Amino acid sequence: MNSAGKLRGLVVVVLVAIMGIAVFYFLFGDPTDPANANFDDEGPRIVALSALAFVFLASFIFGQPKVRDILQGTLFWGGLCALLVVGYTYRTDLVQAGYRVLGALAPGMAVTQQDGTVLIVRDAGGHFVLSGRTNGARTEYVLDTGASAVVLTYADARRAGYQPQDLSFSVPVSTANGRTLVAPIQIETLAVGDHTLRNVRGFVARDGSLESSLFGMTALDRLRSWRIEGDRLIMTP
Repeated sequence: MNSAGKLRGLVVVVLVAIMGIAVFYFLFGDPTDPANANFDDEGPRIVALSALAFVFLASFIFGQPKVRDILQGTLFWGGLCALLVVGYTYRTDLVQAGYRVLGALAPGMAVTQQDGTVLIVRDAGGHFVLSGRTNGARTEYVLDTGASAVVLTYADARRAGYQPQDLSFSVPVSTANGRTLVAPIQIETLAVGDHTLRNVRGFVARDGSLESSLFGMTALDRLRSWRIEGDRLIMTP
């Protein structure tokens, strides 16, 4: 590189540095002012901008700058920086959108999180469907906080090992369709995600009287806590 090229490169580096400082002050204010010191909120953007600025400046220092390369680099890195800032700003909305996609693609999937809680996302119909196992048999439950106990459909009960001769439909209950009789049972194991409840009191509905098994209060009361946050059901075993 000749002396003229080196001089042009140095001028470009100085101009880019000045522009970077100006943008930094515009976005974050005076860093020496304690009132603007909020690394929890601004930290990720500062790190992203610093990394991009380092790569951008290095490309000028170790390569002969050309007008076309400068424009292309400015557009590329500037666009990537803007994308990172926008993504960080709207991160909460993006996470919620991700949960809605998960609920649509995999309704009922129980996700065990790092803190030990079990996360289930609301499905497209607005329900919390729990994919679980009853006595080892796969069962699709619908969360029903109005149900006093776990209630199995007749088909789910048969898959879970309950025989017709063992079911006594003698307990009257009130449902949305009126009063009916259910059979009391003791569920040996009820598993959702990585957590298993044992010896859960439940009922079996008559054949054809219930569309889906219900995850009711006899199961929810066995948890340490549970809560609904938007489209998420979070259960703490």
